[in-house]
This record gives sequence, C-alpha cells and structure tokens, in this order.
Amino acid sequence: MLYTCGYCNASIDTQGEKAPRPEYQAPAVTGTGANTAALVVGGIVSLCFMAGLVAFLSFSSATESTDGPTPTSVPGPSPVVAAPPPVAEKKAKFQWNSQGVPLAVDLNGDGMDDIIGRIRRHSSVPGKTETRDQVAAFDGKSFELLWEADLEGTASDLSGAVHVVHQGDRVVMSEPGAVHLLEPKTGKPLGRVALSDKPNRLCIPKGDTESVWVEVVDGQNLSFNTKTATARPAIEPPPACAPVKWNHQLCFVPVFRKSPVPCERPRNLPAVPGFRAEHVYKLEDLDVAMGERSPGSRVPMVAVFRRGEKAALWTENVADMDPRNVKESTVEVVDFSEGALFMVYALKEGGEQLVRRDLLTGRVGWDVPIPNSKSGSGVSQIRVHGGRVYVPHWVWLDVFDAKTGNLIGTLGTW
Repeated sequence: MLYTCGYCNASIDTQGEKAPRPEYQAPAVTGTGANTAALVVGGIVSLCFMAGLVAFLSFSSATESTDGPTPTSVPGPSPVVAAPPPVAEKKAKFQWNSQGVPLAVDLNGDGMDDIIGRIRRHSSVPGKTETRDQVAAFDGKSFELLWEADLEGTASDLSGAVHVVHQGDRVVMSEPGAVHLLEPKTGKPLGRVALSDKPNRLCIPKGDTESVWVEVVDGQNLSFNTKTATARPAIEPPPACAPVKWNHQLCFVPVFRKSPVPCERPRNLPAVPGFRAEHVYKLEDLDVAMGERSPGSRVPMVAVFRRGEKAALWTENVADMDPRNVKESTVEVVDFSEGALFMVYALKEGGEQLVRRDLLTGRVGWDVPIPNSKSGSGVSQIRVHGGRVYVPHWVWLDVFDAKTGNLIGTLGTW
C-alpha cells in the first residue's frame, strides 16, 4: 500500500521499498524570506516523512506479530453460514425370498424377537444383472439390518436347501453341501461341516440344548453339535424329528406342507347345513375344518368342532366382508396362536386379506389387507409367534401385530 502526503506529495511504500520522491520545485525567493520559507518547507516535509514512517512501522508490526495491537474498535459478529443438510445414507435395496417362513428369535438380547430369513440382492454389471442370495438378520424393533451371510449355489440348488434354526445360543444355517455355525449378534462364522448331499431340513431334538439333527437327501444324516461345531453320523432321526409319512387320510401334499399343524381329509365330521369341508386341522381336542358354501358359489367358510360333540361350535364365512367380493376358493394358509385362528383369503379384484377369528367363538378380531399382494405370487405360508404375524409373499415380508392387526413393518422392496 502506498502512503502519499497530500501536502508535499511525498510517498512511502509499506512493502518496504521507498517510492521515488517527486522533485519539488520551490518558488524562487531572495534574502531572508527565502531561507525562512525553505526551513518551513523542509520541516513540513520532514514531519510528513516521519508520520509515514511511523504508520509503516505500526502496520508492519501488527501484521507480523501474533500478538498484534489491540483494535480500537470491536469487530462485528461473524456472518452465520448455514451448514448443508446431512446427506441421508442410501440403503441398499434387497428382495425378501418368500420360500418358507422367517425365524423369529431375540439375537441381541433387547427382549424383542429379531427376524432371520432369506434375501436376494441384484447388482448390474456390463451386459447382465448379477444376483446374490443371502441369509440376513434384522432388528425386531427398528427393522434395520443386523448382519448378512452369503449363500453358495445357484437358485435351483438353493431351493429347499436353505434352513435356519437357533440352538445352544448359536444360529445354524444350511446351504447345499454344508451347515454353518454363526454368532447370533454378528453373524460371524464359527464353524462349518460339509454334507454328502443337499440338506432336506434341520430339526432340534426335544429336550436337547446343543445339537441339531440334519436330514440329508441321500440319507447320510448328521447330528451337529453347536458347542463344538462338529458332527457325527445320525442316520435315524430323534423321536421328535421323525418325518410324518403321507397317506391317503392326510391332506393333499401342497396343503399339508403349508402348516406345522397336522392336516387330514374330513372324516366323520358332524354335518353342517350349507357347508362342505375340504380339509381339517387337528388341534388338541378341536377340529378346524376349512371348506366352502354348499350348495351355491364356493364362498370360503370355516367350521370348528369339539371332538366328540355332534354340533359345531361355530360356522362362518372366512371373510368379514360382503362375500360377493371374495374369490371362490378354499382357504389353505392358516396358523393358530393364543386361542385365535389366522387365515389368508383372496379378493376377486385382486389382493389378499389377513383375518383373525376367535377359535372358540368365531368372533372377528380384525380383517386387514396385505400390502402389495396384488403383485406377484400370493402368500403360501404364515407364522404367528411372540404376538406378531409374519406374512412372506413374493419379494416382501409383512409383519402384523397379532392383537390389533396393525402393520408393524415391511422388509424387502420391488
């Protein structure tokens, strides 16, 4: 910065270089007056020079010293700069694999059942789309991902070969050719045992606290110990794991496989006017018959009998709505819990409903739509556990409150 005296035109460069001083032309005078004028002008020039030098030294000292001079005026407040909004983390999309029902168990010790099941992820690469199949665990409160474990094998190999159980404070997961031991909170692998063929199912022997019986397709069954991550041959199944052999008195196989409750064809049921039974679920001393209206259009109906009595406890339409809106069929997707009967039925215009009825009176608790059920395949199996109803279908898993019918959350996306 250049400081220039407005009186004498003398200049000083604050960068340290002395600016060239313009030549001053004094008026011509004679005698004492001239000497006096010269002294006055010289004094003024000296004062200007000294003032500029002092300003230069003060400015240089203030800029070079970390303890610069105290400002004589209080600076104004710094301008407030609004922070940019946080960028929400984009969650990776996945699809729920509706084969089978999820496992509900408390993995992280917070008192709420968490959810374990199969998912698939799609990723695009040049020229094709790759699919990755996994077993994943989700928090039961927030529905956030806890962990995931990759599965080895093609889609056809994985079909019917992926099973998950919780035993001995460990998670046991099967895939084609192997069973794995996982840490419940993190999914960390703790052990692996090879199989001679695809696993057909995993079963926890009654009263056992540390082993899982592995049924293998070729019959080379194993008993897998969750404490040691070792296995030994166990060809014969434990009593509680013996498979039920199908016979002509049982329900048709597709219906039989949809529920863990024994299902039979109707035999020796008391007659109910306007109702025809198709299959019967055996619950302690109750027979729960699923069927349809007869004669007439096949409106889905249900009747409950106390075994040995001649009259039904109650007989009602499955749906709590105008039967003209309901698709003609026999309900095959059911489950039971806490004195309640849960059923899934379809609508003529598309979509499915989940209904709860009291097992002893038939009174409707609630009847609610299943989200996104107009798309893809319908519900093939449900599970009621811990006050919740788990409804897998197509690429979603919907979780309902068993008492109110409120939708708690959904896993998976299209």
